[in-house]
Amino acid sequence: MSFLSKKKVPLSKIIPDNYVDIHSHLIPGIDDGVKTIYQSAYILEQFEKLGIKKVITTPHVMQQIWPNSSEVITNNLKKLHTVLPPLGISKIKLQASAEYMMDDLFYECLKKGDILPLHKNYILVEMSTFSPPLNLGEILFEIKVAGYIPILAHPERYTFYHQNDLKKYDELKQSGFLFQLNLLSVSGFYGDQVKTIANKLIDQNYIDFTGTDIHNYHHLGILEEGFPQKVAERITALMKNNTIFS
Repeated sequence: MSFLSKKKVPLSKIIPDNYVDIHSHLIPGIDDGVKTIYQSAYILEQFEKLGIKKVITTPHVMQQIWPNSSEVITNNLKKLHTVLPPLGISKIKLQASAEYMMDDLFYECLKKGDILPLHKNYILVEMSTFSPPLNLGEILFEIKVAGYIPILAHPERYTFYHQNDLKKYDELKQSGFLFQLNLLSVSGFYGDQVKTIANKLIDQNYIDFTGTDIHNYHHLGILEEGFPQKVAERITALMKNNTIFS
């Protein structure tokens, strides 16, 4: 029984029809994701085999480190598109948005209208892993004024919010953020503490969407292994929410 309880359900068995991955780093050379076009192509090929129908890849936009503009992202996406068909990768749809660090550069991008939405008026945003923005309320106000709905990437990974029994997460949800869970978090990849918070957020019905946040082959291997049966059942229902991006 102990052996059976540890058996994992492969990711290919739990991906719902028309699943759209809304968080990944598959445009080569412009952030900390894949380094070459062929690495990107290989991962997309495996995604096809897993049953993922569409990927909206989200390179970082972060001042001083990866200050990618919409033009840079779009031009590099076009280069990737030219390589995929000759390699036999034609079933999966590939689009690009961005994962916006809520910093001064993002504030400028909002003001200039230099934003690539995930879909309609949804945008993917993140915080530093060290601390939230001091002007978070102001940034959220500007997001709403610009007409966007913010989806907060991997809220379970912000360890500075892990105290006070999810009180800070309550405040974030009430202020207008939607939450995107990293599938790697419930696999335990980021550690037990993050895994515990991820499960608590699921218990609270706080998770709106899921994403792989895949950067490399190592992430791919862990995702392909899948999840324990109970975990698989919980996230399958959440993954169905992503079909709104199809």
